[in-house]
Amino acid sequence: MSRTYIFQQGPEIPEDELRSLNVPLLVGLLSAVGALLLALLCAAIWFAVVGSGRIRLGSDPAGVFDDEQRLLEEEEEALEHMDEQSRRMYYQAKAYIEANPPNSASSDISLSQFMTIQEKGVSAWEFDVDFPNANCFVEGRTEIEFFDSVCCTQTNLPLPKQNDVYYWEAKIYDKPLHTTIAIGLTTKPYPTFRLPGYHRFSVAYDSTGLRRINQPFSAPHYGPPLQQGDVVGVGYRTRTGTVFFTRNGKKLDDALHGMRLNLFPTIGATGPATVMVNFGQSGFVFIEANVKKWGLAPVHGSLAPPPPYGAENDFVLLETGHEQTASPPPPPSPPPHHEEDPSTSRSESVDDGTQPANSINLTRLNSNRRPSPPPSYTSHDSDEDEENEDSTTTNEDDHHRQEDDEHPM
Repeated sequence: MSRTYIFQQGPEIPEDELRSLNVPLLVGLLSAVGALLLALLCAAIWFAVVGSGRIRLGSDPAGVFDDEQRLLEEEEEALEHMDEQSRRMYYQAKAYIEANPPNSASSDISLSQFMTIQEKGVSAWEFDVDFPNANCFVEGRTEIEFFDSVCCTQTNLPLPKQNDVYYWEAKIYDKPLHTTIAIGLTTKPYPTFRLPGYHRFSVAYDSTGLRRINQPFSAPHYGPPLQQGDVVGVGYRTRTGTVFFTRNGKKLDDALHGMRLNLFPTIGATGPATVMVNFGQSGFVFIEANVKKWGLAPVHGSLAPPPPYGAENDFVLLETGHEQTASPPPPPSPPPHHEEDPSTSRSESVDDGTQPANSINLTRLNSNRRPSPPPSYTSHDSDEDEENEDSTTTNEDDHHRQEDDEHPM
């Protein structure tokens, strides 16, 4: 017995609906394949890095040599080409850094320093000199004069971190051909007998056109060589830890990223030179820094400046004192005026009969104004002598009064 199957054909699905159903499926498949390929690529990179013996930088600032093996290789190669003095200076700086690790001292801005910045403004920053080992001299807070050997100087305060960008400039006033000048940022403590950028946690742009970051051996070319009269600017972005340089108002490439430390403006030289620094007390050569006010602090703080010496104009106190000195002395005051009792004057005029009742006898006034004798400080035994003297004085006064009446004015 045969069976007969009857197939009933359903309604045909339109081609557009079939395409719409396939799109999500294709997107899902492609996403899965892409994620798998990306995972394989990351794994390959990780195995390649681990297999080559490289060490990840970690959380240290960019440019720091965490690979000690590479640093030792560069150090060994560089020491072979150094002269005796350079080799001795390098070992001396290395011993100093081992005894004083970078950023080991507390370099945050304290409350007293913050109050000083509020009072003085940008004038709170100045360059310090290590006088026992100093080979440079600072005049007027920001004018640095270097002498015949290697020396560097740092500011007393680090760069603030309240704003997004801070900027300062240094102008090379005097630079002989054989002198190398380095301008940049360092942490404290830092060896004052080395240039900035030669050791860890430091960056600098030197006059040979090189960019120095954390080591004195190999340095890439960064910008044009610096000459006398050039102005070098140093900028620091606090959020990203980026350091950039400018030369004569033109910005160069970013020199460093991720350096989120307390950084101090630092300038060094290998020989005689003179550098003037502008922290914002005057206009910058870099126009963007002027427009956006990237100086370290306001020009004027809350502390009022002292008056200029030798200028007396527009000062009320000085002008008043000058006028009092130049004016003639005032005239003397008139003598006191004494009025006579009317009853006494009337009785005397009636008795005399020679002067009117409203006139005043000046002679009598003068005689009446004679001072009385001072009191005596004798014993009781001399009371009789005092009474005799008093009677004599009374008789003399009566005699003078009679003479005045006989000879009126």
